[in-house]
Amino acid sequence: MNIKSINHNTSYIKSYGDIKRINENNDTKIKKDSIEISSIAKSLSNMQGNDIKTMCDEKKVEDIKVSIREGTYNVDSKLIAKKILLSMKGR
Repeated sequence: MNIKSINHNTSYIKSYGDIKRINENNDTKIKKDSIEISSIAKSLSNMQGNDIKTMCDEKKVEDIKVSIREGTYNVDSKLIAKKILLSMKGR
């Protein structure tokens, strides 16, 4: 049976302690990432997609109303018929 001396085991213990000390020093040097959201981005995130679409639709409706009042609004009957057929087909 081969029994090694106690001094042989202490070298393992010492190297484990050295590695542990190095890891502890490295952990303290790690910087954490951070993020900051601007106030504009926060207000945009609060807006719903529907709100933006509604604003665009309101502008379009107002433009159509002005065209009707001025008598310059023209209806493309072929385009309307095509869209009605597509709607009936479920597309």
